[in-house]
This record gives sequence, C-alpha cells and structure tokens, in this order.
Amino acid sequence: MKKWIKNTLIWICVIIWLLCYIFCYYVFFSEYIEKIEIYEDISHYEEHMSFSGNNKWRKWDMDENIRPREITENMNILDYKMVRYDPRDVQYLGYLVVEYYYEDYEKEVERLKNYNSTEYLWYYWVTGMIWYELLAIYADKYNWFVYALTDWKSKIIYVELIFCNYFMDLKNKEYIPREYLLDWFDASIDNPYRMEMMKEISDKNLF
Repeated sequence: MKKWIKNTLIWICVIIWLLCYIFCYYVFFSEYIEKIEIYEDISHYEEHMSFSGNNKWRKWDMDENIRPREITENMNILDYKMVRYDPRDVQYLGYLVVEYYYEDYEKEVERLKNYNSTEYLWYYWVTGMIWYELLAIYADKYNWFVYALTDWKSKIIYVELIFCNYFMDLKNKEYIPREYLLDWFDASIDNPYRMEMMKEISDKNLF
C-alpha cells in the first residue's frame, strides 16, 4: 500500500511538473514560435517574390523568373496563395492562377517554353504531370520546384514549392489543389527520396 501511494505521488508530481513546463513555455515563449503565414491578397504579390529585395522572401536565392515579375491589367487573377513557414529552415509554398486574353496568353506561353527548364523527373518521385501541360520548370534535387502549367486554353498556373533538407514541414495538399502538384510528388519528412539521399550522403562520409 505504501509503495502504491509513493508511486502515485511520484506520478502526480511528474504530471504537475509537465503541466507547469507547458504552461510556462506557451506563456513566455509563444511569441517566438513561428506561425504558418498565409497570404491571399494579390496586391502584395510583388512583395512576396524573391526579386522584391526583402530578405524575408529571398527563398534560398533560387531563380523565380518563371513567375511573372508583376501583376498587370491584362491578367485576370483567378486565384492566389503564398504560404511561408520558418520552424528551423524557412520554406515556401504558393500558386498563382491567371487567365490571359488570347494574344497575351500566346506570348506568355512562348516566354515560358523558351525558358531553359531543368531536369526534374524522379526528384522526390515526380513522374510528370497529367492534369495540365507543363510549360517550364526550375527544379533542384535538394530543395525546390518552381514551374508553370497551362490548361491549353487561356489559363496559366504558376507554382512554387521551396523547402530544405530534403523534406517540407508544410503539408502541401492542405494549401494547394492536388491537380497543381506534379504527379507522385512527395516531400514529407519520411519520403523515400529523402531516405535514399541521406543514405547516399552517409555512405560518402564513411569513405
């Protein structure tokens, strides 16, 4: 009986200590906890681009020129979202859907097709794109995909997924329509591509 009482008191003390720790953490440190930032106001589009000059949006110094540099009157904006999260290493997720008039659409398609696209197949298990035509892509086997899609009519979708260390904390399917993602793209923390790359790095370090 004494042993049972002793163990019960120990557990009560541990639970109280944990509750106090959690309370103090959120009271004194909650202001330092990075929150997921979601922006949907197109008027701030240029501020969210890496070429804005704002260090907050440098995006690992990657090339963002697949996306339009500015929003103009000949662009009918159908949808826009930019998500920023900085738990340890900053990451971004965003898309812009634009409907162009005929001549402007043709010009933009030509610009994108002339872009010097990079290799991307099998990075993070990507196999291609079914829902739309892929016009241009800037992919890195380590930490990003920036690309443009079209519906073959008048609409162009600009997408970017930027992360670090072979995985993304953000659950991309919660913030971006599934059909805008490249087929089989997987940047979850336990994605097979990351496991493969980490093993490759480990093997190189051993030798």
